[in-house]
Formats: sequence, structure tokens, C-alpha cells
Amino acid sequence: MKNLPLVSIIIASYNKEAYLKRCISSCLNQTYRKIEIILVDDNSTDNSIKIAKSFKNKLKIFKKKKFNINSKFNTFYQIDTYLYGLKKAKGEIIALLDSDDFFKKKKIENIVKHFKNKNHNVIFDKAIIYYTKNNFYKDKSYRDRKNMWPKFPPNSCITIKKNFFRKIEKELRLKSFSLLTIDFRIATISKILFNNFFILDEYLTYYFQDERGETGSKFKKFSKYWWKRREQAYEYYEYLQKKTLIKKNIFSNFNIDYIITKLINYLLIRIKID
Repeated sequence: MKNLPLVSIIIASYNKEAYLKRCISSCLNQTYRKIEIILVDDNSTDNSIKIAKSFKNKLKIFKKKKFNINSKFNTFYQIDTYLYGLKKAKGEIIALLDSDDFFKKKKIENIVKHFKNKNHNVIFDKAIIYYTKNNFYKDKSYRDRKNMWPKFPPNSCITIKKNFFRKIEKELRLKSFSLLTIDFRIATISKILFNNFFILDEYLTYYFQDERGETGSKFKKFSKYWWKRREQAYEYYEYLQKKTLIKKNIFSNFNIDYIITKLINYLLIRIKID
């Protein structure tokens, strides 16, 4: 164990008391034992902190100070929660975990083995879409696309080297792309700026489907905010591409999709659809 890297699992917690025990238990039950568990609570109003404390000294618990951002939907709260956990983490490798998701027992063990043998800054494992014990399936839609942002697994499938996490922290903190989640940002940064995007062909994370959550209720396909997020994704992709100093039309292979996205967002503003 002496030569094995310490892995810090950062749990981003906000009002998920019904699922938090399952989440924490999946970390404690890992076959890889050289871990620390860091729970960062973003001012939950339920019993999340009480549940976390019931595990006594098995994890480190932090509660963030409350702050306000002037936006109806803003992913920066969750991004800031993970970056807060990064400051507290001692591990060489960081695993991200939303508090309603959970890991397979061998997730950390398998990820560490791959980091040891491959030159990757970030590893995305594949997600098992989870509703109940009897209702789940493996998501087989993940792939890397040429000249376009990748199809990537969600937050809880991300494991990242701490030094790389710190290196891209400034890009992750940008508030001008308020609808873009940390998984999209890390995937596109890895692909565009570092040409080092990788999805491990193993299903190691259970991704819980909460239909009451913001993604399910406000970002349904073809909804107003779905189109707005899509437009921001193009803008972010273009922003990163310019930083590479490569003179290239990034939209050359999907002009129609880009034009439709811009047009629909223009119409949404003109007719003020809520």
C-alpha cells in the first residue's frame, strides 16, 4: 500500500438526504483502501449533514459559506463545491461523486490501475443509468466525435489527477457560461486544449435518475433551456479553440446544427418564450 497513490473522493452534496447514505457507503466499501472521503455540503436544508456525521470519523465534512449568483440556473454552485473539495484534498488522484450517485466496489481499484499504465490526465468511466434496484441499464451512447465536442459520461464518472485539476481550475471557474456543467467543461478542455480525452470501457458508476431534479425538469430535450445550454456549448467550444491558436473553422462539419441552434435562440429572445 505504501507505493499506491492516495485517492480523494469528493462528494458534492445538496439536499439529497434520501440517497446520501448509499453514496457514502459505496465509497467506504471500495476494494481499494487508500482513500479519503471528502463531503462538501452546499448549504443543504435537509438532514444531509446529520446523515454524514452519523458515519463518525470515516469522512471529512465541510459546509460551504452561502453566496448568491444572479442567474436563474447556474452550474457554478456545483463547480465551486468540487473546487472547494479540491482545496481540502490530499490525494494525487481525485474522484468526483454527486451525492445521489454511487460507485461499484472495484471502481477506484480499476481506475488506479489504468492511471498507472496509461498517460491520461482524466478518465471517464461509463455510467449505469439507475432508477431502482430492478430498473437500470448500461449507457452505451458514449463516444468521441471528430471536430465536435465529445459524448461524455456524467460528473460522477470523472476521475482526475489533482495537478491537472488545479491546472484547469481557472477555466472551470468561468462564470460567463452559466449553464455548462463541470463534466462538459472537463471533457471539452481535455479534448481541445490537451488532446487527451479518454473514456474507459468499464461500467463503474451508478448514475441515479431523479426526475424531480433540475436536469430532468428544466433541460428536457428541445426545451428553452436545452437550446440555451446548447448555444453556450458552441460558444465555449469556440472560446477554447481560440486558445489553441489553431486557425480552423470548428463548425465546418456541423454548420446546419450550429445555424439552427443560433436561430432558435434568436427566436426565443424575440418572442420571449418562458
